[in-house]
Amino acid sequence: MTGNAPGRKSLSIRQLIWICLAAMTVVFVASTVIAIAGRATVKRAVAELSGHLVAVQNQVSALNTAYVDQETGQRGFMLTGDPTFLQPYTAGVAAADRLLTELRASRARDAEWAQRLDAVAVAGRAWTTQAAQPQIEARRNGPVPPAQLEAMTLTAKQLFDQVRTQLGALNTRTNELITQQINRIHAAQRLANYIQVGAAAVMLAVVAGFVALLQRVLTRPVNNLVRDVRAVADGDYDQPIHAGGPHEIAVVADAAETMRESLRTNTARLIEAERVDEQARLAADLHDRTIQRVFGLGLGLASAAARRSPDLTPFISETDAIIHDLRQIIFNLDAAIPGADGEARLRAEIIDAVENSAGALGFTPSLDFAGPIDEVVTQPAAQAAVLAVLREALSNIARHAQATAASVRIVATPEQLSVRVEDNGIGPSPNNPEARGRPTIGSRAAQLGGQATVRAGEGGVGTVLEWKVPIQPSPEM
Repeated sequence: MTGNAPGRKSLSIRQLIWICLAAMTVVFVASTVIAIAGRATVKRAVAELSGHLVAVQNQVSALNTAYVDQETGQRGFMLTGDPTFLQPYTAGVAAADRLLTELRASRARDAEWAQRLDAVAVAGRAWTTQAAQPQIEARRNGPVPPAQLEAMTLTAKQLFDQVRTQLGALNTRTNELITQQINRIHAAQRLANYIQVGAAAVMLAVVAGFVALLQRVLTRPVNNLVRDVRAVADGDYDQPIHAGGPHEIAVVADAAETMRESLRTNTARLIEAERVDEQARLAADLHDRTIQRVFGLGLGLASAAARRSPDLTPFISETDAIIHDLRQIIFNLDAAIPGADGEARLRAEIIDAVENSAGALGFTPSLDFAGPIDEVVTQPAAQAAVLAVLREALSNIARHAQATAASVRIVATPEQLSVRVEDNGIGPSPNNPEARGRPTIGSRAAQLGGQATVRAGEGGVGTVLEWKVPIQPSPEM
């Protein structure tokens, strides 16, 4: 009996299902967490861009406007002396100071941007202290000579060009920071997409892996179990039922194996019972056929003794025939039993065919075997042909021969298998309807490479049919 190895406890189907579900859940949760983290990174990068860098860019633009207002107000006051031109200048100074303080606080962590902001502040202070304030004080004291005004304007322009240059550098760095953040957003978005695609691929791989695992540990053992059980159900009780796979399938396989062993035991018992029944049948046949002939022989010998007849030759021949018949019945006692595989052997089928013809004939033909009938290797169609020829010959005797006795002899040699059927009827003749079946008997022999002959018996009494076919060579020969 096959089963799981000792000490090995296989997983149950429920455990396999829970393991699969747990593994897929872990993969799903992990991929979801990673995808959420990627999306969160994208969200933080977008918030950094929209909530901070864009505001810094607006502040830098406002700082540029504040310095331009200062320069415009200072230059207008120098040309006209009108105090109203100093209002943009004063507002620009206040705005520039405020924006510089805010910008230093907002981007202090970016060293290059902070350096450029400091450069803007230094250039602005240089323009304010060296040009804007001294020139405004000079103009407040009265008109400035044209030559001096031209020199002041040139100096102020040169210093403010430095301010414009530093503001441009600050704007460039601000745009660079915005571009870097946009690239960071794109990279985070791509990473999130890759993570999501990768998670989906991992999930599919896990599902495919578990499908393959279930195919190996569940589907395949079930198919093997079904195949083994079906083979046993078809009569192959020697086919072991292998136990494998999950615990439930192993239990079912063990139970089916136990059932198979029980079927084998019961089948063996049935075969033994059939053997006993066949022995009883043959014993009855021995009584009906042979013992009655012995009884008749005793009566004949008693009659001959009463007549003091010296001619005992018929009785001696009958005695030899009885002895031969007894030997055949004893020899066929085991050979007439069906094989353990349930298939009747040729000898048993021939015996059945001869015995079944007794009802139509009115007597039971004598049957004689020579050679190992069931051990020879015949052509696939030879056994069926032997039985068909035998039944047809006995049927012809019953219908047309008007016989009172018949004999059947089956001989097996290494070269051929032969059937001889003889009766004491009216003998073969063209007018005998029995002749109509002879071509069929001959064609059966010809199909198998053999031959068939029909002739009259000794002294012209009865008919003798001889049918022979060659033996198929054994594969080992």
